[in-house]
Amino acid sequence: MIKKHIKHAIVWCFFTITYKTVITQDPVAIIPQGRIVGIKVYAEGTLNPIEIFFGVPYAIPPVGRYRFAAPERHTGWRRSTFFANRMPPLCPQVGYDENNNISEDCLFLNIWTSRRADGKSLPVLVFFYSETWLDGGISLPCQNLAAEGVVVVTVSYRLHLLAFFTLKSSEARGNLALLDQYLALLWIRDNIAAFGGDPTSITLAGHSAGADSILYHLASPRSVGLFQRAIIMSPKNPWKILEDNYKYANVTEKTSREVAQIFGCEGKSDKEIVLCMRARPLSDIMTLYSNASWGPMLQPIPDDFLSESEQYLPTPLTVALSSKQSMQLDLLLGATDLESINYKDERIEELIKQSPSQIHEYTTAVVVPKLLQMLTIQRPEALSTLIQAIIWEYWGTMKKKDSERNSHEAIENLARVESAAVWGAGNALLAARLARRVSRLFVYRYSQSTKVDLRGRQLNYTGAIHGSDLLALLGDTLMLQVARRPTTNEEKQISALFQHYIIQFVKYGSPARDNEWIRYKVGDAQIHDIVYSRDNIRNKRSAARDISFWLQYLPQLANLLPTLERTEQLKSEKDENRLRGGVFAMCGVSVVLLALLIICVVLLRREQMHRSYAASEMHH
Repeated sequence: MIKKHIKHAIVWCFFTITYKTVITQDPVAIIPQGRIVGIKVYAEGTLNPIEIFFGVPYAIPPVGRYRFAAPERHTGWRRSTFFANRMPPLCPQVGYDENNNISEDCLFLNIWTSRRADGKSLPVLVFFYSETWLDGGISLPCQNLAAEGVVVVTVSYRLHLLAFFTLKSSEARGNLALLDQYLALLWIRDNIAAFGGDPTSITLAGHSAGADSILYHLASPRSVGLFQRAIIMSPKNPWKILEDNYKYANVTEKTSREVAQIFGCEGKSDKEIVLCMRARPLSDIMTLYSNASWGPMLQPIPDDFLSESEQYLPTPLTVALSSKQSMQLDLLLGATDLESINYKDERIEELIKQSPSQIHEYTTAVVVPKLLQMLTIQRPEALSTLIQAIIWEYWGTMKKKDSERNSHEAIENLARVESAAVWGAGNALLAARLARRVSRLFVYRYSQSTKVDLRGRQLNYTGAIHGSDLLALLGDTLMLQVARRPTTNEEKQISALFQHYIIQFVKYGSPARDNEWIRYKVGDAQIHDIVYSRDNIRNKRSAARDISFWLQYLPQLANLLPTLERTEQLKSEKDENRLRGGVFAMCGVSVVLLALLIICVVLLRREQMHRSYAASEMHH
């Protein structure tokens, strides 16, 4: 009996030692490039470790003769082991210099994985993130997402001049940020199985300029089949995406040649210009990053000037998205309800110093006319009335001094107007095009209030500013990184809800059950409001109401007003004709009032249906 117990004890000790050895040893992945050793961490509330591989190179460093050139596959480290145990440097960008953790050698992947005990492959979420085409912002911590049973990959890609310098020739083609991403997708397809990922179940996700990147990959014929689902979070400006970006191509080339002239690179051929630019130190090139006027000029352009075999964007984005050719792809699209409040927007910092009345004046005199111009509602004779309609819709009948007690409240009113027009209406038009092409489309508006921004500053808005959805998605790890504090209970709840939607979409192509989240279809534009607090549900304007106001009500009102104006101007010297003009004017007024009454009834009916839907959600 004693021998039996001793035998069991020996077996148990052997099992324990073996288990601890396996658990504590560093994770290893073997790919054609060579052997990779990572690290292990534990996410909150999980027992299984998360394996992390930081800074895995997917391309040859884009330095020397590879600067301004399309990326090439990394050749590997076949004679040694690559230790992927620390965060890699960022690509050169605005806001950083050579004293920060930046380097031209920056084409890396970060991989988070929680391998299944049974060895089955996990779906893959590939994340692109940069605030603009000029700067990349923060590094994303993704262990909480990986703990939900997916493999997460973040991709670093070139930005600013190093990405978009173009001479519209094969010597300097531009679009290098997109080509970096494309090569990363090829690497993931070929190697992600070594990290427990399923190469046939890849979801491409992007935020801000990363979201715009996804739209370009949707437009490129070379990206077909590299991903099966896509998540577009807070695109930079949907209206600009819908413009013909052919007109920007010449401007981007002109800016690039101006940069070359500044450095004295004025060779007789494009090859000589590029050779000269490659010889310039990185510090010299980055001295030009402070020129903010170049920002809008540096962006992706159609590359039909290349041979067909080299093209990545053969047609403008707006043309490609309008194509009738279907894609076997599930798509999730959304933005926040205060999207125009951006932590990188210096305008907001200046407005906070202004009084509420000054902010209100700026809204009516500057912001609203620009929005009407964006919507191509350019009728000088109707401008005053349209502005009043917008103010009435978003400020109500309250006086300015009652409705705008402080600058933050006035800025929020401004942001609701701007966000509803640019991202609410813009995303609706974008969704209408995409709905005709993709297999399934789901659209959301994230409205839960966030008390911090991506810089960690404390805020006091009742809605979700730019980046709030990203904070919710990555949860406590990102909050600790940017704000140096854990998430509150309410933040945990909305984070859990939003993470659930995203993980469900990554795994199954749908964020929720059909009766909980209705898909967006042509002729049935369903937008899902994501908000946790019940009080917020009752107090929020619906996304549907905002879209109807900007895309239906205002254009109809603009078209009716000139008719009324002409009717009122019918005059005659004779009493009979004067009376007839008055009758015509009254008829015109009646027509306008009747039309406005019908529109109001429709809007109220939609609002009533939305509230009934929200109430049923809370009840369930």
